[in-house]
Parts: sequence; C-alpha cells; structure tokens
Amino acid sequence: MQSKNITTLMLDPKIMKTIKQIAINKGTTQTKVINDYLKEAIDREPEKNKIRLKILVEDDPNKNMDELKGIIKTDNPVNAVELINEVRIGE
Repeated sequence: MQSKNITTLMLDPKIMKTIKQIAINKGTTQTKVINDYLKEAIDREPEKNKIRLKILVEDDPNKNMDELKGIIKTDNPVNAVELINEVRIGE
C-alpha cells in the first residue's frame, strides 16, 4: 500500500466544483480525480523537468536512478560516499 500525504491546497472554487462534478459522474472520489489529473500532467511534462519528479512518483524510486548518472560534471574527482556522509551530518 502506498503511503499518503495530507496537504492543504488553495484551489479556485470553480476548479473544485468541476472536480467534484467529475468525481460524481465517474463514481469516484475528488482525491482520485485530482491524483489522476496530476499524474497525467506529470507524464506530459518534458523529460528534462521530470528526472527528479520520476524518483518521487514512480512505484520503484530506484528504477530510474541510472538516469541521474552523469548529470553533474566536476573538474575534480568526487568521492560520493564522503559527500553523502557530509550531507547526513549536515556539513
């Protein structure tokens, strides 16, 4: 089962009325309608904008980690383990 996040959004009342009516017509919840529309919008987003998003929304977050390889270029070699440890301790 996927974990759920509870978020407060300030949406246009006309949008909420439309979402409510769509949910009624489909026999589903407003939450499902909103989630479905957001997923569709994310799918249409250009790939360059989705690399980090895919990690958040894919069923298997590790599935697309290969896409991140090589996206950061440095002049000097980087020790990834040291960098991760620094992030963990807040440096």
